[in-house]
Amino acid sequence: MASRTIVPKIRLARLERAARHAGEAFAHEELSGFPSAREAESAQLRRLWWGAAAIALVGLVILALR
Repeated sequence: MASRTIVPKIRLARLERAARHAGEAFAHEELSGFPSAREAESAQLRRLWWGAAAIALVGLVILALR
């Protein structure tokens, strides 16, 4: 007779494995898109990072001038 605590752990492991495979499949499909879409996305990400860096720099300057 199996312990009752083992059964939920097995079910959770199966769910985690299925979620991981689904995530990997989604990421694979995401990366296999058009090259121009990937370039546009990376350019947008770079602009976002530069914007965040500029905001952080302005915040540091304001703190330094206080």
